[in-house]
Amino acid sequence: MPVRSLRSKIFLLVVALLLAVAAFVMLTSQRNVTRTVMSSERHAVSNVMELVLRDAEARWGALLTDKITTVRSGRRQLMQTGTVVAAALDSYADMAERGLMTPGAARGMARAWINRLKLDDRRYAFVYDADFQVVASGNPDMIDRDLSQLSDFKNRPLAQALYEESRTSGYGFAIYRWPPSAQRGDSETRYAYFGYFRPWNWVFVITDSAQDVIDQIQARREQMENSVRGMLSKLTLAQSGFIFIAADDGRMVVPLPERQAGLLDASDSKGETLRSLLARQDADGKLQSLRFDGGGGPWQIDSARFAPLGWTLVTAVPESDLTAPARELLNRQALIFVGMMLVALVCAWLVAARVVRPLETLTRYARQLPEQDLTAAASVPANIAALPDKHKDEVGRLAASFLFMNHKLRENVARLMRETTARERFESELNIARAIQLGLLPVPLSSATRDQIDLNAVMLPAKEVGGDLYDYFTLPDGRLCLAIGDVSDKGVPAALFMAVTRTLIRATAEDETDPALMMQKINNRLSENNPNMMFVTLLLGVLDLTTGDLQWANAGHLPPAVIGADGAVRLLEGRSGPACGVQEDLEYRGLSTVLAPGEMLVGYTDGITEAVDPNDAQYGDPRLLAVLSNPPVPSAKLSKRLLEDVQAFADGAEQSDDITLIVIRRP
Repeated sequence: MPVRSLRSKIFLLVVALLLAVAAFVMLTSQRNVTRTVMSSERHAVSNVMELVLRDAEARWGALLTDKITTVRSGRRQLMQTGTVVAAALDSYADMAERGLMTPGAARGMARAWINRLKLDDRRYAFVYDADFQVVASGNPDMIDRDLSQLSDFKNRPLAQALYEESRTSGYGFAIYRWPPSAQRGDSETRYAYFGYFRPWNWVFVITDSAQDVIDQIQARREQMENSVRGMLSKLTLAQSGFIFIAADDGRMVVPLPERQAGLLDASDSKGETLRSLLARQDADGKLQSLRFDGGGGPWQIDSARFAPLGWTLVTAVPESDLTAPARELLNRQALIFVGMMLVALVCAWLVAARVVRPLETLTRYARQLPEQDLTAAASVPANIAALPDKHKDEVGRLAASFLFMNHKLRENVARLMRETTARERFESELNIARAIQLGLLPVPLSSATRDQIDLNAVMLPAKEVGGDLYDYFTLPDGRLCLAIGDVSDKGVPAALFMAVTRTLIRATAEDETDPALMMQKINNRLSENNPNMMFVTLLLGVLDLTTGDLQWANAGHLPPAVIGADGAVRLLEGRSGPACGVQEDLEYRGLSTVLAPGEMLVGYTDGITEAVDPNDAQYGDPRLLAVLSNPPVPSAKLSKRLLEDVQAFADGAEQSDDITLIVIRRP
């Protein structure tokens, strides 16, 4: 066999490579295969842990759903009883109004009726007035009690908060803890329905004990733990591993097998016991991997915490169980490798002669491809074009691949040139649209107006153009009109809708200065011809720069925030109507307040509160209010601080929605 022949060289090269690979594999495979198989076994254990965590989440969700269902059922019963009480009070008030008795007598009869009203052992009704004094109660201990110092579970003054809430919305619900009494040694958790009786300025309450709900949920939790214990106590990991669950109160929800009970007191290399390390399990539930010598060899311990149930889930597998499959795999691998090497040598000898002959032809052809004009039609030599038909094996397919590559390369170059031209034209049009949209933003206020108000506005589109809008301008009577809105879509369609909305705001303001009427006209115009059913949430306000009187209308937009001179934040709640563009001929309710000197008004879109970080967690209202809860500063400084906090929270995540912010401060 001549060594100079290409076939011999290929064969000798294959032999040398196989021998080198065999030597390398024999030297390194044991460690690598062992590590890989152990990793696979550990991954399987981790999957079991993940499944158990998901099962715990599902069980917790079912438990929470049962709790919510039970509470809602109780609330419906309270509401039904509240309806009866309200009807009875209405009848007494009606008799007084018709002159059948004096108002005082009617109130006295109503109080007497409430005092005699017996619902059940734990449920009763009571009534308190605007001074938070109980005027009547089915529980005698409550009569004439002062409720002003009683707080609910949200740490609000119970009587005052529910008085205001029920007077505004007609009713309310609360959970509170009733102080101990002579008959009951400890405090009692209760939940109640609050209704407002307007004729006498009373609040009537139907209250019931929450202990039945607590007992019921505890019983269902015990059933859940028994089910989990029965399922996991029969589960085996690898060959002799197991899983157990420890609760925060020291109980073993799923105990260790009796023969391995001492593992909890085993120590690691630092002398810490498994029991002490599990007690410090991360509250965020991150998986911890530990290694302990539990007698008879090391154990691999993985643990994870499920905070809602107060559980720490632990898997324990002997490392000998993890390495046993690796040893078996190495033995099989050695046999397979020897067989494959013999087959490869035979195949290399048979294929080498057939492969090498057309390779030089294809090599020369491939070297000529970069020198050709790929935009022109292909001109393939006859000897190259004949290779796919002449060779019906890998060489023929390789030749066909070269020809196909040549054809596709020319097509792709042509298509790339067309797409590049189209993309450049589209990007140019988007840049023009962005410039036009930025040109629609309001011009700075006059110096005289800036002396009366400190205003700053920012808009950051998520794409080249956005669907958010803001505007501010001075009305003929000297008041400042301001607006902020969010269109239901993004990109060019939203930008066009935004431009139309901004134009309608300016046009409407020429004839009308009442925000509610302006909103009504804008909605009618947007709804006239809206086949795509786009809409815009809109906030319109008119601010008297001298008195601070602010009239506004809110069409489905987020409530603006007002920062007091002491840094306290309040939201201007209240909706005037739905978003504009949904339906014609809707009436919008006007709202008003006063912006005191030193206070700031902050309007924003949901691009701020719905900004997400790399883990898809949202920025949220609590963080926004925390940033705003500081003494007022110049509007530009507050805008910068808020936007920097949003960017820090996003931590490089792509902006998902347009961000718009308008800040106004009265000097």
